[in-house]
Amino acid sequence: MLTLIISFVVGFIAGVLVTRNNIKKVNLLVEEAKELAAKAEEELAELKSKAKSSPKKRGRKPATKK
Repeated sequence: MLTLIISFVVGFIAGVLVTRNNIKKVNLLVEEAKELAAKAEEELAELKSKAKSSPKKRGRKPATKK
């Protein structure tokens, strides 16, 4: 019974330490992802503005039968 309680406590402490370590890594990845998303949105806005400002080419009218 005592070994069961000790093993549970040791497992709990190990789980807390592993979780704390992984939370730091996950937070770093989230920050990087936010930065990349901001850059992607800026580029998307730039491309949209370029697409709106460029003149559209007109195609040839189809030949009509006489």
